[in-house]
Amino acid sequence: MSSSSSAERIEEASELVAEASAKLERQEFSAVIALLEPAFQAGIDSPDLVVTLIRAYEGAGETAKREMTMAAALERSPQSSLKLRIAYAEAAMTRKDWPAAIERWQAIIDHDEAFPPPIYLRQARALLAAEQLDAALRVVNLALEKQPGNATLVDLKDVIASQKAKKFQLTAHKLAAPFAIRWEIGEDQKQIATLDSFRHYRIRGWIDARQDQRPELIASAHAETAVLGLTALEPSTPYQEAGWEFEHTFDLSRGLTLGVRLEGGKAYECLRFSLAPIMEVIEGREGWLFLANDTNASIDQFTGKRLMTDDETLQWRHFSAELGPIQQQRSLLFLIANSKEKVRPEYYPFEKADITITDQVSAILQQGEVSFCNPVAAMQAIPDSYYQTDTHWSGRGAYLAFVASMRYFGLDDDFDSLYDFEQRELVGDLGSKIDPPAKSPSTVAVFRGDSGVQCRFSNHLPGTGNITIFENSKPRHARTLLIFGGSSANAGGFALLFAHIFQRVVVVNLPGSYVQEIVDHEAADHVILQTNERYLATPGRIMQTLDETRLDGTLRGVSAADRVKLLERMNRYAPCEPYHAFMTALLAG
Repeated sequence: MSSSSSAERIEEASELVAEASAKLERQEFSAVIALLEPAFQAGIDSPDLVVTLIRAYEGAGETAKREMTMAAALERSPQSSLKLRIAYAEAAMTRKDWPAAIERWQAIIDHDEAFPPPIYLRQARALLAAEQLDAALRVVNLALEKQPGNATLVDLKDVIASQKAKKFQLTAHKLAAPFAIRWEIGEDQKQIATLDSFRHYRIRGWIDARQDQRPELIASAHAETAVLGLTALEPSTPYQEAGWEFEHTFDLSRGLTLGVRLEGGKAYECLRFSLAPIMEVIEGREGWLFLANDTNASIDQFTGKRLMTDDETLQWRHFSAELGPIQQQRSLLFLIANSKEKVRPEYYPFEKADITITDQVSAILQQGEVSFCNPVAAMQAIPDSYYQTDTHWSGRGAYLAFVASMRYFGLDDDFDSLYDFEQRELVGDLGSKIDPPAKSPSTVAVFRGDSGVQCRFSNHLPGTGNITIFENSKPRHARTLLIFGGSSANAGGFALLFAHIFQRVVVVNLPGSYVQEIVDHEAADHVILQTNERYLATPGRIMQTLDETRLDGTLRGVSAADRVKLLERMNRYAPCEPYHAFMTALLAG
């Protein structure tokens, strides 16, 4: 067979595949294997033959042979068909070998220029399963650049973001042992935090063993055991006993057991650390979901248990005193994105207090003669302004806030004639915290006309410090809008609503803050300072320069490899100054 000409081999493969395909339709898997396996081993490896053979292996339950055949075919022909490469990656997904799946999807992305966009989706799912959440989020964002608004990708992004934000409580259980381990955590660490915070967790501790016992510290986690160093602790007073101390960084993401082993003796398990998930969602009436146990204490804010401290009140008075004069000089609106429980109290399982932080802040802004928009009444009047499975406003709610802002800016266009509303099933940031994720219908605002909007620039930072610029070649108003906001600035397409109307919209993720350098550079006609209601306990900041934003802190946990990828993504845009140079310097730091 090996001496046959190329034409003969192709013809032979075609005949074999035709015969095997007929058998495959009859589910005669063993017969197909018997027919094609010798041919493949003899060197006939046309794409059709390989695909038919691996389908037969799959039908026969021969998973090992299936994957070996794919690997062999790919090794013989590095330019093998995309179909085969996808099958090879899916094989790893099937057996839940996430590292192999991630690598195989990446090989497709790196070598197949015309790969279909769903490849990103599959790689993101593998990264999520492997708990590589930052990488998963980056891949989903890449996919959304190619398929903006794709509901599956948007839902997956919410799930990943919820996993990143999920909080756990660290507990330690003393075990029966002849030795005791006392411990404390670093001053900059918390016992309730995200999973990432516990992956590199510093613990300082003491063991009450005598110095002549020469103990060793044994750390057990992930079926692995390590022997760690101890330092002899001399008694500082006649009444203090000698002992041993340690300070090490541990990965507590899957638990940890610390023990003591005497020199040449038995090991004793003394202290076991574990993480318990914190309930982040409460279910209200008629299936409406609300935030719980968040760092802003939203429940306590609503019920009045959490009011502003004297220091917070003073901060707000200073902020109001700074913002008032700025607002007198330019078209600037302070906008509150309402907490869901304020808009839909009829579904919330708690009673609202007579005075809340929002009332306190409102009073301070009024005293300082600062104009602000709290659109809670407008939101309450429209049933679909918020939806069951998210904390943020829907497309309809974003539209209500958009119209209120435009009216404040003195624009009285017939905006209702420019937008339609479509209903879509979305997971949302609360539905994504439930297993399995819950969906609910939400509205999406759709511009009716021929939009000239495109993304001019983005630094692609996730969350705080993100800078995104939209430009419109067909604006209704040749003006520039600058939005300093948080998550609600993008929720429901809020920023895009303005982008369809104005010539340029710059969105900076700095909730409720103000940066004079950016305002001056953009020569902004209008400015919105947007913050979420649950953030109101602490005001934003009035800053003069980009350097004062302290975005280096945002990047502190970003690896060198991820910084390179962020820079690569940013460099796909033509340089947009001063933002490009500013971010390049930050990413190089």
